[in-house]
Amino acid sequence: MARNTRVAAAPPHLGPERNDGDIFGEARVALDRHPDIPSAVHVHVAGGIATLTGGVATPGEQALAEETVRRVKGVRRVVNRITLARPINPKGLEPPDNR
Repeated sequence: MARNTRVAAAPPHLGPERNDGDIFGEARVALDRHPDIPSAVHVHVAGGIATLTGGVATPGEQALAEETVRRVKGVRRVVNRITLARPINPKGLEPPDNR
């Protein structure tokens, strides 16, 4: 007596998995090529997870660095630990000039 057995199909192969060294190299080049990302931004890759550290002047630079690395093939997740080098006034205004 034949049994009706279902076997789940394997997910489609997306090509060879990239190693952390390759991902790091491409991420570092992408950060270095972007004129609006300071060289003080560092990247470390382990298990396809890219961790960003260092300091930037604005939240925009922080977000841009994260998005740049997120686009690198093989990055599974980005952990953004970039700090703002100078705090921004929450009202978005410069303090008054008291001269």
